[in-house]
Parts: sequence; structure tokens; C-alpha cells
Amino acid sequence: MNILSKKITLIIFFLIFISDLRSQDKDNPWVIGFGVNAVDFYPTNIHGMKSEAGNSTKWFDQFFNLNDHYNYISAPSKLSIGRYLNESFSVELAGSINKIKKLGSIKLDKSISYYAIDANINYNINKIIGKTSWFDPYAIMGGGFNAKTGNSNGLPFKNYGSFNSGVGSKIWLYKKLGVKIQTIYKHFFNDGSYPHFQHSASIIYKFGGYDEDNDGVFDKDDVCPDVFGLVEFKGCPDSDEDGVPDSEDNCLNVYGSVKLNGCPDSDEDGVTDELDNCPYIKGEIKHNGCPDTDGDGIIDQRDGCPTVAGPLSNNGCPEPDTDGDGVIDRLDKCKFETGPADNNGCPVVIDNNYEELEAKLVELARGILFVSGSDKFYTKNEDQLNQIAGLMNDHNDLKFQIQGHTDSVGSEETNLQLSIKRINKVVNYLVSQGVDKSNLSTKGFGESMPIATNDTAEGRTKNRRIEIKIVN
Repeated sequence: MNILSKKITLIIFFLIFISDLRSQDKDNPWVIGFGVNAVDFYPTNIHGMKSEAGNSTKWFDQFFNLNDHYNYISAPSKLSIGRYLNESFSVELAGSINKIKKLGSIKLDKSISYYAIDANINYNINKIIGKTSWFDPYAIMGGGFNAKTGNSNGLPFKNYGSFNSGVGSKIWLYKKLGVKIQTIYKHFFNDGSYPHFQHSASIIYKFGGYDEDNDGVFDKDDVCPDVFGLVEFKGCPDSDEDGVPDSEDNCLNVYGSVKLNGCPDSDEDGVTDELDNCPYIKGEIKHNGCPDTDGDGIIDQRDGCPTVAGPLSNNGCPEPDTDGDGVIDRLDKCKFETGPADNNGCPVVIDNNYEELEAKLVELARGILFVSGSDKFYTKNEDQLNQIAGLMNDHNDLKFQIQGHTDSVGSEETNLQLSIKRINKVVNYLVSQGVDKSNLSTKGFGESMPIATNDTAEGRTKNRRIEIKIVN
């Protein structure tokens, strides 16, 4: 592989590692470059040639035939400086040297020194194809002067001005550093100055922007030009790295939340730790960051019953309702008997015609016996249940409440659940006998309302009972 091929291969290898790319722009308007160039006369239908063997009649024929047609020297042979004008145009002044040993396919007896100076205007092709950060293709138009005097193989070489056109691209490798590859066609209108392509590859460096604090934000755009900062904050610092610039950070040296102007919120409840009365327990803003689990308006740490809603007057705990009629004992004038709220918790006095019916239902219901610790009633009790169902069906305009009670054997919670199971057993049986379920309501009391002592077997048997109330 020849030297020029190696250099081009090396440049291509560098392209694989492109990173942190920035195109030339108004922030770094100047670009300098140095590199190598190659001159190729072959694919140009050379004007003024005296030997037809020196060129191809086909444009771009063997365009990449480095070994047979390219003229180059094994040293840096091109220097350039360019200036950004606007998003569309830039200008460039370049100087290059070479040794002409091949005029197309003709090998010269002696080499001809080649000197060129060119002034070109470049048009940014990204204006057409779309902007990129690392790839700047451009079209070239301009002119130059080529000095190459002497004779070889009977062919004259003369100095003359050229008309230039071509294409190229700047490829930015890292920040201000990149490579430039371009091809220019130089046309002449006199004999002895032969049209040719000049290919070049250069390392380029852009400069001209000022960044006093070296934070990557140019001074003209840097809100904090004397302090190292971040690009996303226009050059201003974020000391605690919480995403809030120091100028807007209310807790400058403590990592915090963007939503809370840089102040920490350990429990993420929307209240800054400084103002949070419960900084490590998620709470509510209206309670200064403390939780109120049951939503009764009393924070948990002051709530006697934090998981059950209750009034402040009772320390956040629900007030008792012994008979379960929905009227709290404090307001219930009959706290051991169920009744509606509009009657102060007392049962509504029913028509005398129903007193006898209710008494009969109570008598029958208390005759229903359950196995201790179970919701199973004895088969012999089906007669009482059938009579109860008959009475209810005869009075299907009435509403009945089925109440369940147990003895005190076992825990209160167990007995409460047992009383509910017994009620459901009775209700299911009554419904199976045609009673309208919508006429039935239930209430379990567990062991809380005994009618006899629980110290004897006889008393406990009486306490394991069902009662029925008319609740119209």
C-alpha cells in the first residue's frame, strides 16, 4: 500500500471513533487545516494535450486509480484557512504544493513543481438535506492561480489562473477537531495549463469563540461567564447537582427536588423537609407533611384511633353505638335497643296489632337452639323456623330485623362473627321458605347482650339465641 493510501485509510479509521461532535458555526467561525493533496489529470479530457495517450475521453474514468494517475508527495502539502459567514456560506483560502510526475497516463521524464493558491466560496449542503452536528458537506465555487513552469516529454507547463468547482465535507471528530475531504476540478482556458482534479484530505481545527470559564458555553451566551457551569443552565453552576441552578436553588448545598426549587423532600410528599413536621413519613400538604390515615382531619400522631375515623372530641376514635342502630350512644336515648335516628335511636312504637305478632316471633326465635361454637341449629328447630316464615309471609308488608346473640365462651370477636353466621343461617332458611329477603335486615351482637348468666350451662344455652324485631 502506498503512502497516500495509508494516510486516507488512517483518516477513515479515525471516523469510526467520532464522539462529542460540533459543526462549524458562528461560535467558532475560523477553521485552519493542513494535510495532503493529489493531482489527477487523467479523467478530464485534457485541453491542449498533444498526445491522446495522456487522458481518457470519459469523465471520471478511473477516478480512484491512485497508483497510475495520482501525483502526490510524501509530506504535508496543503494549508488552508476558512471563515464562517452565515448558515449558508463560508470562504476559504488555501495553498498547496506538489510534484507532477504523471500527466494522465503519461509518465514524465522529469517532475514539474506545482504550486497553487485558491480562493473559494463554500455553500453548506446541510441547508438542503438538513442540519447535522458532525457532518458538513459543501459545494465549492471559486478560482485560483497555478504555477507550474517547465517542459517534460515535449509538453509545456505554464502558469495560469483557474476556475474551480467541486465538493467536500468537514467531519468533526471531537469538539473543535475534525477532518476535511474535498475534490476540486480546476479548469483552464489556455494551452500548457491542463485541467485536473485536485483531491485533498486535511486535519482541521476551528477556533475564534471565547469561553473564559471553559464550561463549554461561549461568553456571549454565558449568563455566568466567570464561573464554571453547565450548558443546560446557560453556563451557570448547580453546586449540589440536583438539576436546579444555584441562582434558583433555595437549598444551595443540599440535593433536592426540582419541583421544590432544589430543597429536599425525603418522604416525597410535596412538603420540603424544612417545613415537614413528619419529614420521613409521607403525609399531606394540608397537614404539614404528616399523615392522616383514616381521613378524619386528625394526624396519626395525635389520633387515638389512627386507622378508624372519629371526631376530635373523642380523640379521633369513633363514638360507641352499643345497639348498632347508627345512632351513637351519646345521642341514643335507647342505646340497648335499635331505633331510627329520627326517633333518637329508640324503636318506633308499633301498632298494638303488631305487639302480639312480635311477641310470637320472639318466642319462636328464642326456641331455636344452636350447637355450642357453631352456626348449626338442630333439626327439631325447623318447626319454629317454618312457623316464623309463615307469619312473615302473612305480613309481607312489614320489615323484620333478625338479631343474633351468643354466650361468652371464646373471644368477643369470635362470638361477634359467630352471631352473624347464625343470623345468615336463619335468613337463608326463611328465604328458602318464601320470605322476601328485602323485608329482612340483620344485626349481630355477639356476647354483648346476654339475657341470662354465662356462668351456667343453662344460662349459656339461653344466650345462644335469635331474636326478631319488627322495624317498620
